[in-house]
Amino acid sequence: MTLKYRLLIIAALILASVWALFPRTVVERVRKGSGFTYDSVKRVPLKRGLDLQGGMHLALEIDESKGAVPQKAEAIDRALKVVRTRIDQFGVSEPVVQKAGAERIIVELPGIDDPERAQEVVQKSAFLQFQITDKTQALEKALPRLDAAVKQFASTGSAGPGAARPDSALAGSGLQSLFTADTTKSAADTTKSPTDTTKTDTAALPTPTSGGFSKLIQQGGMAGEYYVAETNVQTMQDYLETAGVKAALPPGKVVRFGSDTTSLGSQVYRPLYVLDARPIITGERLIDAKPVTDPREGTLVTFEFDNEGGRKFRSETSKHIQDFMAIVLDDRVMGRPPVIQSAIGNRGQITMGGKDLQAASDLALVLRAGSLPAPLKIVEVRNIGASLGQDSIDSGIRAGVVAIGFLVLIILIYYKFSGMLAIGGLILYVLFTLGMLAGFDAVLTLPGLAGFVLSLGVAVDANVLIFERIREELDRGKSVRLAIDEGFGHAMSAIVDSNVTAALTAIVLYQFGTGPVRGFAVTLLAGIAASMITSIFVVRTFYMVWLNRSNNAQALSI
Repeated sequence: MTLKYRLLIIAALILASVWALFPRTVVERVRKGSGFTYDSVKRVPLKRGLDLQGGMHLALEIDESKGAVPQKAEAIDRALKVVRTRIDQFGVSEPVVQKAGAERIIVELPGIDDPERAQEVVQKSAFLQFQITDKTQALEKALPRLDAAVKQFASTGSAGPGAARPDSALAGSGLQSLFTADTTKSAADTTKSPTDTTKTDTAALPTPTSGGFSKLIQQGGMAGEYYVAETNVQTMQDYLETAGVKAALPPGKVVRFGSDTTSLGSQVYRPLYVLDARPIITGERLIDAKPVTDPREGTLVTFEFDNEGGRKFRSETSKHIQDFMAIVLDDRVMGRPPVIQSAIGNRGQITMGGKDLQAASDLALVLRAGSLPAPLKIVEVRNIGASLGQDSIDSGIRAGVVAIGFLVLIILIYYKFSGMLAIGGLILYVLFTLGMLAGFDAVLTLPGLAGFVLSLGVAVDANVLIFERIREELDRGKSVRLAIDEGFGHAMSAIVDSNVTAALTAIVLYQFGTGPVRGFAVTLLAGIAASMITSIFVVRTFYMVWLNRSNNAQALSI
C-alpha cells in the first residue's frame, strides 16, 4: 500500500474517532397532540458507570395486593430474566440486575436521566391478549342483576366502592346517535392488520337509564362496546371490583376499559368493552415488535408471531370473520377493536392512540422482552452516588497520569527517535480506543479502565517487539529501510499471537460475564483492535514518512 493511501486511512480513522467522541444533540421525531414535532436529545459520548458517577437504585418485589401469586420463588426467577432483558434493551449500559434474597430484585441503572420512564418499563406487565367482543348482548341481559348488586352494595352505606356518582346528563345526551352515525362506515380492505379501526353497523340497543350500574353506561357503536363518562370511570372501576358485581357479570365474559377517550362537547367518555373471557391467542408466541409512524394512523407498534403462533392466529381468526377483535394489553383494550375481514397470519399492529414515538418504543421493548409472570411493585427507589467516591476517583486519575508519564519517559529515553514515533502511535491508540467505545455506547467503569490500561500495555509491548527486531536487523548490518521492513515482518507473528490470545479471553468474558465484567471485556477488545492498528500500521507509516523525507538514511535512532 502506498504512503498516500496509508495517510488517507489514518486521517479517516482520526475523523471517525473525533466524530464519535464529539458531544452533539440528536434530533428525534415524536408525535405530540395531533401532529409531529422534533425533540432534541443530548448525546453523551462516553458514559460513566455506577462506580464512577452513581445512578438510580430500584428494589422490586412481587405485588400481591390483587391476589396471591402461586409459586412465588419461580415467579421471581422468571421476572428477573424479563427485567434483565428489558433493561438490556432499554439502552442502559453496564446495569446491575440481580436477585437479593428469595423475594427481591435489585436494579441499579448508571447515569439514568429519566427515572420515571425506567420505572414504568421495569414494572409494565405487558400481558397481551386478543379477545373477541361480545355479540350476544350479554351485558344488557345482566343489567338487572348488576343494578341489584350495586343497590345492595350502596344500601350497606359503605363509603368505598359503590359510592356511585351517576351522571344524569348521560341520559338522552345524543351520544348514542353520534356513535350510531359512526357505524355507517364499512370495511373495504380485507387485508388490513388486526388494529384497523374499521367500524360496522350494530343494531341500536335500548339505552339503559335506570339502576346504579345502568346509569353509568351508554351503548357504543359496535357489538360489546359501551361508553362511560370520564368522571364516572373510577366509580365504574370500583363497582367492577366488588364481589357482588363480579358475581352478576355474564358468565364467560370479562369487562375491560379502552385506552382511548372520545370527546362530546365538554364531556369526555371512555369506551368499555365486554369481551369473551377466553382469548383466541396471547402474546406468548410473539417474537418481535417494532415502533413505527404512519401518516394516517399515527404511532404504531407492529408485531410478529412465530410460526406456531401465526398458525394458531390464522386458525382462530378464520373462525371469527366479521367479528370484532380487541387487542388487550394489561387488561386495557388498545385502540378500537377492528373487524376481522379475513384470516390473519403472523403479523399485526397496535395503534398507540396519539401517544408519541417514545411510548411506542417502550411498548415494543416490553413486548419483545415478554410479559412479567406477576406484577412487580417498587419497594425502594433512591439515587446512589459513585461507589468509589470522589477521592478514590481523583487518586486513580493521578495514578494513571503518573504511570503514563513514566511510561512515555522510559520509551523516549530507551528508544529515542523511534520512541517518539511510538508515542505518536500511542496518542492515536488512545483516540481510536475511546472512539470505538463511544461508537458502541460503552460505559466507562473501574473494570473498564483496567481493561484500557491493560490494552495500553499490550500496545507498548507490540512496539517493543518491533523495535527490538529492528535493532537485531541493524546489528546484522542491514540498511535502515531493510531493517525496518524486516523488523515489522518478523515481529508480526508474535504480536498477532499475543493479541489473538487476549482477544479470545475478552470474547469469553463478554459472552459469559455480566455488568462490569462485560465492560472490562469490551474495553479490552477495543484496546486490542486499536493496538493492532497503531503498532503495526500507524507506526510503520510514520517510519515511511521519515524515510521519504530522509533520503538514503544511514542511521536510525532506536
